[in-house]
Amino acid sequence: MLGPGYRRQLQAVVSGSATPYGYTLTLWTATAVTSAARGSPRAVDAVVLLIGATLSFVAVGAFAAGGLRRPIGPRAAGPTPLWAALHLPSAGAGMLLCRLLASFLSGCLLWTAVGAVSTAVYLVGVAAQFWYAERHLGESPERSQDAQHAS
Repeated sequence: MLGPGYRRQLQAVVSGSATPYGYTLTLWTATAVTSAARGSPRAVDAVVLLIGATLSFVAVGAFAAGGLRRPIGPRAAGPTPLWAALHLPSAGAGMLLCRLLASFLSGCLLWTAVGAVSTAVYLVGVAAQFWYAERHLGESPERSQDAQHAS
């Protein structure tokens, strides 16, 4: 049987991969459903999808950090249960919204929106999932530190 050292390493890999994995699934499925509805993107469509996703990522990051020049760092919260990384709600919402956009938009505007919307919906959604999980674990690391300082 594999020892506890391997399990710790596997936990670290899964934990470190959770958010990038979910974002990859979100952007890929949003692109796939849009392609199914509107056909394959042209090269310029791929570029504007990249631009939309990047600008959306920076906008959400700036909001989270409190400004463009503020530093961002790793998530400060402690361990989170694995179920919090169930990406179906946030990835599914991003995918469905992009499918809806494909009904109303086309060309470069559509592909820019697919990148921007799928990125924003995923980031905001997965943050909400992790926040919910932290609140329902009982003691969050922040509350635990506050209690230690109060005593």
